[in-house]
Amino acid sequence: VAFNIPVRNSLKFNRHIVNPTFSFVREQNKYISFNNKREWAQFDDAPQTYLFGYSGRFRENIGAGVSLFQQNYGVLTTFGGVINFAQNVVLTRDNNLTFGMNVGFYKSGIKEGDIITNDPGMSLDTPSNSIITITPGLNYGTAYLDFGVSINNLVLYNLTTSEIINENHEGILAKFGFGKLKNTG
Repeated sequence: VAFNIPVRNSLKFNRHIVNPTFSFVREQNKYISFNNKREWAQFDDAPQTYLFGYSGRFRENIGAGVSLFQQNYGVLTTFGGVINFAQNVVLTRDNNLTFGMNVGFYKSGIKEGDIITNDPGMSLDTPSNSIITITPGLNYGTAYLDFGVSINNLVLYNLTTSEIINENHEGILAKFGFGKLKNTG
């Protein structure tokens, strides 16, 4: 399963998942959050995501975060974590450039206890995969506007098979964003 945390509520919570620089950009405090997302709740074994995160500014020019997550897609399950780091560089009084990176590790496999079969002698050879993913990000900020970009899964490495994953169904997804944010500083 590709690394893909739903970002619908991440503009408020766990912003560093959307763009690695957001653990620093426009943050004045540290945050702890726990989120659960259930899709298609009327169906059995519908996709679910659980996400626990802690992030924010830790020094004058440094933001950091850590998140743990579990995603369930029917019989497929993924459990892992993301470590985040962001470094801000002040260009002028009202302009700055922030560099960030998320490094994620997760284990993906099949929940054998959830598989129902009519053949009691059936043996499932269900390998699990341990994956490392790297997502870099960049943000240019002015006094009232921010322009940011991040590239999800720039590097996706399978520790189980010791090879880089080239066929990522989520692909390399670049997120561009800009916004007018209120100045809190």
